[in-house]
Amino acid sequence: MRAQRPNVRRSSRGAIIGAGGAALAGLTLAFSAYMAHKITSPRRIAPIAAREIEPWLEEITFRTTDGLTLHGWFLPHDRPRAALVIAHGYAMGRGELLDLARDLRALGYAVLLFDFRAHGASEGLRSTIGYREAGDVAAAARFLHEQPMLAGCAIGAVGLSMGAVAAIGAAVEEPLIAAVVVDSGYATLGAIAAGGLRLLFHLPAFPFAPLVIRFGEALTGDKIGAAGPIDLVGQIAPRPLLFIHGAVDRLIPLANARALHAAAGEPKALWIVPDTGHASAFHHARDEYLRRLDHFFSDAFAPMLREGKPTTARVAQAR
Repeated sequence: MRAQRPNVRRSSRGAIIGAGGAALAGLTLAFSAYMAHKITSPRRIAPIAAREIEPWLEEITFRTTDGLTLHGWFLPHDRPRAALVIAHGYAMGRGELLDLARDLRALGYAVLLFDFRAHGASEGLRSTIGYREAGDVAAAARFLHEQPMLAGCAIGAVGLSMGAVAAIGAAVEEPLIAAVVVDSGYATLGAIAAGGLRLLFHLPAFPFAPLVIRFGEALTGDKIGAAGPIDLVGQIAPRPLLFIHGAVDRLIPLANARALHAAAGEPKALWIVPDTGHASAFHHARDEYLRRLDHFFSDAFAPMLREGKPTTARVAQAR
């Protein structure tokens, strides 16, 4: 009987290890499911009433093709040179980009800000981290196209982070979008999932990022990880693209911008902003940011722009 005790001990040890492994696997799955729920249900930032900000700021709504009502602000211009949609990042809201919208309006652009689905005042229960949000940006572009005061105006899009990814998808879907600024966009959903896990929880990308994406697909009912921006961006040419990225972005590393830029067709440009983190180029280098955007859209829309172009100096004087 004594000769069999080592086998009993090994068997017990194996059972303990197996139980521990099963528990760890269960915790990994539970954490991934919880993270997917949290990510697809972002906190909402409620915007203040437009009349409390600027008397000429218009509260607007428009509908997406899948039936959601989105809320936004329209910044009209008496003599618009072109019209721009500005798309915010994940868990942000239109109010956080109002300074950028004001500055672009001062440069002669009519501007539309809006809350993405499941953000701010807009309808929607789940965020798809750029997948269905592409349709939101496309719907915003169609709203601008339908405004009589903007008849004949070219339409461009400026997106930050998730908004940048949505702008790429929107340009593929909607040919009305004639030029796109991609500020701090990610190349794949796995890249942003890995960045968030690393930065917020100090966890490795594997196995958590693929699991979070799978649970996210189950919650949203969409294949949100199937086709990423890197797979779509090459379809936008010959419409121009400007990529902007902070050199020290820890959430979405610079390699994402380089990959997107490499995959895009011509014409395209890449501006790497020194000493700048995620989606903060406008605040870090405001005048240069505006100068580059104005130059980009002026070149993109040259045949359609009206005379009487303001300058970035006028924007600085208006602040």
